[in-house]
Amino acid sequence: MTPKPISISIVIPNYNGAHFLESCLNSLFTSISLCPTTHFEIILVDNASSDNSLDSFRVFQNLNKSSMNLKFKSISLSANTGFAYAVNRGIEASVYEYVCVCNNDLTVHQTWFKNITSTISSNKNSKITTFFGLVLNKDGTKVESRGLKFYPYGKAENIDNGQAYSLPVIASAARQSHPYLIWGASASIVVYHKLTLLKVGLFDERFFAYIEDVDLSYRLNKSGYKTLFVPDAKSFHLGGGTAGKNSFLRKKLTFINWLKFLKKNYATNELLINLPGIILERFRLLFSFFL
Repeated sequence: MTPKPISISIVIPNYNGAHFLESCLNSLFTSISLCPTTHFEIILVDNASSDNSLDSFRVFQNLNKSSMNLKFKSISLSANTGFAYAVNRGIEASVYEYVCVCNNDLTVHQTWFKNITSTISSNKNSKITTFFGLVLNKDGTKVESRGLKFYPYGKAENIDNGQAYSLPVIASAARQSHPYLIWGASASIVVYHKLTLLKVGLFDERFFAYIEDVDLSYRLNKSGYKTLFVPDAKSFHLGGGTAGKNSFLRKKLTFINWLKFLKKNYATNELLINLPGIILERFRLLFSFFL
């Protein structure tokens, strides 16, 4: 049976990321070149950068405009609107069936799209609409994420975050090589079925940055949709390239956005049931914030 054709729009939100973009775009292009039957478009959504991000993108576009299966778009916003707003504008401008959200400080292994598109093509479960690969740190020595794990007291964590990327970390060879279901996906690099996003709602723009991917994963789960982890699709993430991993801004927004998340998504009885854990987790975040 011939696999169904796949088409993917890649949305890259950007704010003063010119020093990351060249590596990111080149790695995407190399991976795309191994999928000649798949149609792609790269959409850069720029959050009013003051550097030469848009010039860098235009140079890349001009160098690769002859590619038969790749198109380009750029969207210039008038202010720094944050991650969720920028990505949503890219999704709305996209024309293909699947949307890949990709951070500007990330590079992909050359087989990333080959492995992702192969998994999508062979998927027969209509409820599996999100596809997430293995995210490693910049030099590939540690795991950043094997997907998101969610706790009902208002916490989500990247599975195996910080662990050495080596076979002893893996429970079994099967877990390393075969796709399996996870609760949700980080938006560092992830592929969504576009119509599913339109059904459940795009990223919540009230989250300027951080936790917006948890919120979207939560809504996808509530609607019965599932996320598949594809271990062979590897990427490499600098992490916190725009705001910094442990920046004051990141900690502040994370604390505020969890409060927004709980208020938005939890009924009164859910808040009461999980209240002790919610309070403890908020104090933990506060301690981290002031530290």
